[in-house]
Amino acid sequence: STVATSRTGPWFVNFGTYATRSMADTWASRVRPGAGQVIVAPNEKDGRTLYRVRVVGLADREQAQQVARSLEADLRVAELWVGRE
Repeated sequence: STVATSRTGPWFVNFGTYATRSMADTWASRVRPGAGQVIVAPNEKDGRTLYRVRVVGLADREQAQQVARSLEADLRVAELWVGRE
């Protein structure tokens, strides 16, 4: 629905963290959330860069959890965690 995708907010779903940009990009291309936007965010840790795949721009915890449960079912992945920017 166009209403869900037009809403923005500080909540996100952390989909996964990957050692290579190409792996992160591959997963990011498969993530099709009903709301929010998929990003790949580089994160420096202990001198190396890891790449987080997240769905950002979710309005509230409830919306973030709905997106997480939907992605778990669609992509058959383990429980995803939600957070706030």
